[in-house]
Amino acid sequence: MKTKTLLLSIFTILTTTAFAQNARSILDKASETYNNAGGVIVSFTLDSKDIKSKSTYSYDGKAYMKGDKFRIEIPDAITWFDGKTQWVYIKDTEEVNVSNPTGEELQAISPSVLFNIYKKGFNLKYNGEKRMAGKVHQEVELAPQKKGAEFTKIVVLIDKSSNKFSKITLTDKAGMENVLTIKKYQTGAALADTSFRFEKKNYPNAEIVDLR
Repeated sequence: MKTKTLLLSIFTILTTTAFAQNARSILDKASETYNNAGGVIVSFTLDSKDIKSKSTYSYDGKAYMKGDKFRIEIPDAITWFDGKTQWVYIKDTEEVNVSNPTGEELQAISPSVLFNIYKKGFNLKYNGEKRMAGKVHQEVELAPQKKGAEFTKIVVLIDKSSNKFSKITLTDKAGMENVLTIKKYQTGAALADTSFRFEKKNYPNAEIVDLR
């Protein structure tokens, strides 16, 4: 009986390790695909679901990315990040909040951070293959190793044939589930560094609030 228990424990450890290694290999390929893509333009839909109240808020948006720089355009705001400074322009109030976000804050908004976040501080699990929009995707689940982390779980779907991220689901400690579905993924775009910085001349009436 002890021998069977020991063998079962060894098998469980080996299986868990193999699945974690497979998950990391899948994410490594997807991350490499993004990092080698040059300028990337993504059209997406974001569904924010309050698990407790069962309410959902959805909107479409567009993201322009190059390395760790990005610009995100959604119906009520535009966010720029040049690798250090972030500008958030609120269309209704014409207010621009300027900050130097922390790594944890970037996890919630930065596409490039999300594409590389798995490399440190997460346990990885491969959940197998799923079909979406007629294509085969590989699903990987990330669980934070740190207690009290902003996100309790992150699940990503990666197109098996292209190694591109196609869906990211983030569940936070407040009970919100944010589902980012990528509708179009364009690589090799010519994006100037200036496109990732707020330009006052383009928004002459904007009030700048420096939070740094």
